[in-house]
Amino acid sequence: MKLPEQAIPLHTVGWTVAAMLVAALPHLAAMPTGLAVLIVAAAAWRLAAAHYGWRPPPRWLRILLTLGAVALVVFTLGALWGRRTAATLLCVMLAAKMFELFRIRDLRMVASVCFFLIATQFLFNERLFYLVYLATGAMVAVVALIQIQRYEDSTLTGRNTADPDHRSLIRQGAVMVMAALPVALTLFVLFPRLAQPLWGLPEQVMDGRTGLSDSMSPGSIANLFLDDSPAFRAEFDDQPPPPQHRYWRGPVLWHFDGNTWRQSQFASRQPAIPVPADSDTIRYSIQLEPHEQRWLFVLDYPVNAPAEAHISLDYQVVDQRPVTSLKQYEMVSNPDFIDMPELHESLQRQALSLPPERNPRTLDRAQELRERYPDDRELIMAVLRWFNEEEFYYSLETTPTGRHGTDEFLFDLRVGYCEHYASAFAILMRAAGIPTRVVTGYQGGFWQPNGQYLLVRQSDAHAWTEVWLEGSGWTRVDPTSAVAPERIEQGSRSAVGHSRHMLDTEWLRTLRNRYDRFQHLWNRWILGFDAERQQRFLERLGMPDTRPGTIAVIMVVAMAMVIAAITLVVLGRSWRHRDPLLRAWHRLERRLHRTGVRRTGGETPLELLKHAAGIMPDQAAELERLAEHFGKARYGPDPAGHAELFIEHSKAFKPVSPNEPGALNSV
Repeated sequence: MKLPEQAIPLHTVGWTVAAMLVAALPHLAAMPTGLAVLIVAAAAWRLAAAHYGWRPPPRWLRILLTLGAVALVVFTLGALWGRRTAATLLCVMLAAKMFELFRIRDLRMVASVCFFLIATQFLFNERLFYLVYLATGAMVAVVALIQIQRYEDSTLTGRNTADPDHRSLIRQGAVMVMAALPVALTLFVLFPRLAQPLWGLPEQVMDGRTGLSDSMSPGSIANLFLDDSPAFRAEFDDQPPPPQHRYWRGPVLWHFDGNTWRQSQFASRQPAIPVPADSDTIRYSIQLEPHEQRWLFVLDYPVNAPAEAHISLDYQVVDQRPVTSLKQYEMVSNPDFIDMPELHESLQRQALSLPPERNPRTLDRAQELRERYPDDRELIMAVLRWFNEEEFYYSLETTPTGRHGTDEFLFDLRVGYCEHYASAFAILMRAAGIPTRVVTGYQGGFWQPNGQYLLVRQSDAHAWTEVWLEGSGWTRVDPTSAVAPERIEQGSRSAVGHSRHMLDTEWLRTLRNRYDRFQHLWNRWILGFDAERQQRFLERLGMPDTRPGTIAVIMVVAMAMVIAAITLVVLGRSWRHRDPLLRAWHRLERRLHRTGVRRTGGETPLELLKHAAGIMPDQAAELERLAEHFGKARYGPDPAGHAELFIEHSKAFKPVSPNEPGALNSV
């Protein structure tokens, strides 16, 4: 069966459906495939319904489909809690709305909700790339609302909208979006910012969360090699340290259960000795990408901790909250600091602990080395020579091991990534009586010569060891440097010797690095515009009082001025570009309206003047003359001359209200 004659045409429905799909696009890519397919199928059904004239499904079926979609969300995502689940549910609800999208009110509601759906994507990712998504999505939603309004006007006036002017629609939408930019800029600069968000954010809510965890097991760091996304960026006050000194300290792991290294229960304690600042300290700033953990990456050894962070016993820098948005902080590090010149007995026991009945061949090897090298430093060098001279290989292509994994790695396989060598070296050292711990973090980074900052990617994740030596305290020893020194000097990609994936080509890497310079600026000036930077900016503008209430008043005044300026520009432009003939006609129409002669939907100007002449017979001759001039000005051979006559006569024409009040509403 067909819909009634007032069925909404395809082009109006199409713009609304397009707005919904564009707004949902990144959410579709992040949700389970089945849900994404159902949402697209619902949008396709609505387009087909507009094309073929289908009726909406019965109410009971719409309710059943909606409940089934909600149940599918719970089944695939596990619960109705979390930002991703809420965004997915919103997409599902908009898809369910497709089955009752047969009224103007519903069209307008869907197009309006698209703005909110676009904004929710920035809860998950604030990359510069999504600025294009924001502009495109807002543009399509605005165009959809304009088309909806045009269609609604056409239903009231009776005008035909079968062949819409899409170019005019897009142009009008672009003008509206551009007009909103000054308002958005004013809000961005002046809207009062809080040091912390109004709501708490749960942990593990980011999409595709990558990065180091608080533990290390075989393959955990090698898995990050394929991830080329940025981990953080570092800017230095002076020259950056050389590659062999770019060890970015993260979680420090003390406890080993035979397969996995974990942090110590003492990690939350404060350090016994604060790190002093001297002439060799390194001053730098970090832009840390969200990783949903609490640690902040620094060079050895941190002199200070950022606000709302502290330095742990093993000189990790730990924030109070998980890092769920871009975090910028200033750091000072002293690479010459001696960490724990005296090792407490409880820490020594923990740094020597090994699980029982594991890796007997490794333990025998450690005892053999201890007998040959009584000095700790000589024993360490002997193990590094062994790694360097024997056939050990640095590779991602590792084989799963069993209960005695270190034995299999050192004496059978001899192929592994940095975590394999760090773990095996630490076990050898502990078995030989040398306190050892494993440190995870990042090593190296790509220096951006034009941007003057160091870009550290997830693929630069690394693991190394620290041994405690008498007189030197905890000392860094990286066994990877003995197996693959090019990993330390040239980066992770050079050590593996093959591409990460089919898109890992030289020109694409160059393109990504160039793009990251723009991302760096976006992070610094847009995402990094926090309450502190806003306060400094307003102080430079001569506004020392930066309390939230004062900023709010300034914002309201500035908004009023901006909106007034936009209104004057738009009205002035509209007035300058309007046809003088049409301006004169609208003035005449307003005069007729005040006397009670009202224009009905679909009535042409000539028809209106004819009806007015019937209502006001005393002025019929003047109205007929005006109609003649207007018609010839629009369609005659001498439009300019008749336009001047119409403008002149319309100015002189003074309509008089009809004597008979009942006749006023006859038009």
